[in-house]
Amino acid sequence: MAITVAEANAVSTAVYDKKMVQQAYDEVYFFAKLKKEDKIIQSGGNDIRWPIRYKKLGTADAVDWDDQVTFEKVDTRTSAVLDWAPYRARTLLTWQEDSTNQAGKQRIINLIEDKTKELTEELLDNLATDLFATSSVTGNIIPLSTIIDSADTYGAVTVSDAATWAGIEDSSSTQLTRALLNTNVASAQFGTNGPTVHITTRALLGKYDNLIGAAERWTDAETANMGFNHLSFYMKPVIGDAYQQSTYWYGIDMKAFEMHVLKGEDMNMGSWIDLSPAGYPGSLGKVARHVCNIVCRRRRTSFKLSALTGT
Repeated sequence: MAITVAEANAVSTAVYDKKMVQQAYDEVYFFAKLKKEDKIIQSGGNDIRWPIRYKKLGTADAVDWDDQVTFEKVDTRTSAVLDWAPYRARTLLTWQEDSTNQAGKQRIINLIEDKTKELTEELLDNLATDLFATSSVTGNIIPLSTIIDSADTYGAVTVSDAATWAGIEDSSSTQLTRALLNTNVASAQFGTNGPTVHITTRALLGKYDNLIGAAERWTDAETANMGFNHLSFYMKPVIGDAYQQSTYWYGIDMKAFEMHVLKGEDMNMGSWIDLSPAGYPGSLGKVARHVCNIVCRRRRTSFKLSALTGT
């Protein structure tokens, strides 16, 4: 029993599109954590801009009671800027699927649900792949490897212009050890801020498991409730992510990160459209859109190990 465009959009809008958007970020810890902390932020404009303080004011000092006060202008702030990264996924309900399904209209509606879910999974797969890429690609979101780096320019601000605008990086150590992790966590600590989660590969998570004793196998209740298997390092969750690059370990200060999405383009599922005018009579199409980028307000409290091969 064939289903019309109006019927497809009615069931999608009422149930499936909203459901899929609500669940869209839950399969990847980095995005799920941002969602949980309300750090997926709706923004507008031609690009994404935010202020950063890149050096101390330097005007505080002990003085004599009668010292004269002098004033001077000290530039301590600048603006970081990112371009929007647009993503798109498409799906097709074919003439054959619409017309020959023997289970009737309800089966077609179930198929519409599955295809909508597939669209969100496709977008998330694309975003997660680009998030953990080893280098930036024009038009994609900025990957963690660029943001958490000691030299790379990020947000159009160079490290040479702002020495504190840099992440902690070790690109030479190949052996995963407790001492290596201790050193990098200490280097990334700034006041009360520092790495709140560690994300590595599943293989390196297994090797980390061999480094710790039974008394250290703590569980982070929040991470467990989010559905992610993990170990812990000084009470911070250590997660093996399937999208992580094979030799990488990130210690990430999630408090410093946000994902900004363009208003109206946050996992926008779009509408089903009749593809007859495009030469596919009896078929329906749907395009999902997402426009975003990753904002980090403080690079120095995260670290990256990028050359790990074993223990």
